[in-house]
Amino acid sequence: MSTGKIKINLDSLKTRREWKRHKVKDGHNVYRILPPFGENANGYPYKKWQIIWGLFDPESGRSRPFASSMTSEKKCPVTEYVQLLKKKAEKLSSQLAAAGVSEEDQKARLSTLNKLISDLNPKTVYIYNASDKSGDVGLLELKSTAQKKIKSLMTEYIQTYNQDPTSLNSEETDSGVWFDITRQGLGRDTEYDVKLVNIKSKNPTTGKITFEDDRSALPDSVVENYANLGYDLNSVYQVKSYDELAEILEANMLSLIEACPDADLNADGLLLQPTPSKAAVAPAKAVATGTKTVTLKMDDEDEEEAPVVARNSRTVKVNAAADDDFLAEADALLNS
Repeated sequence: MSTGKIKINLDSLKTRREWKRHKVKDGHNVYRILPPFGENANGYPYKKWQIIWGLFDPESGRSRPFASSMTSEKKCPVTEYVQLLKKKAEKLSSQLAAAGVSEEDQKARLSTLNKLISDLNPKTVYIYNASDKSGDVGLLELKSTAQKKIKSLMTEYIQTYNQDPTSLNSEETDSGVWFDITRQGLGRDTEYDVKLVNIKSKNPTTGKITFEDDRSALPDSVVENYANLGYDLNSVYQVKSYDELAEILEANMLSLIEACPDADLNADGLLLQPTPSKAAVAPAKAVATGTKTVTLKMDDEDEEEAPVVARNSRTVKVNAAADDDFLAEADALLNS
């Protein structure tokens, strides 16, 4: 009887696939960012989402996340509502201060309103397909700070190696690279950093210590079955139009006002009006010569495209450009 190694990831054979999420925990988190996936990826290895929490779905009656229409229509009724709530909070704070109320008492008076503002304010996340060292492929969600750093590192990697940092290969002339995402702190004091994983080696003759980027191979199961293991990042959250979100917000208004009377803008003459649409330094490394043109995109739609950068006599086109607790809730809701 054959006892050969099973390379295929058995999760890809399930009739109903669950969402696998990589949680960025305290300390070091090592991942390989995987290539753009699906027909709608358009060369991007990530998808930017602005997610709304704190509302229930009128159809199911359950709390669930909603994708803001800001990304698709450049306007969002929930964002507009939050801005009006912020104006009201500022007005109330000024009135309390003028009446001689202490800052501590002001904070206590406005605590419920400020919590509502924080809860409803859309959270921006960037989602990637990523693999850990064991070969588990899942969704990696990064906050803006980590996103900026990983984009910078990817751009630098392209310029240095003339290679795609998300490549499934691990050859000298075509290789992806492992990233170390670190997290420390809690709540608003949480800090993120991203670096390329370095491999330390010592020359047995000279004793000289050198560091090289970790371009070691992905597990075979990922390389051979990525077509079945990857996620369409454009379908992670259900997209709602501006008008649909306005209806959802209206359906939630009574419960919002019951929990926070200050949420009632009609009492202050502040009516929600639609808004028209509006249009890291790394150490020196040995340079490997890539053999392919890198087409990976890393710019956001609202950023200007960077100029073409020439390296190694080839042309590489480089497009430069709250709390994490809600991710746990997303995992439970999306897998329910």
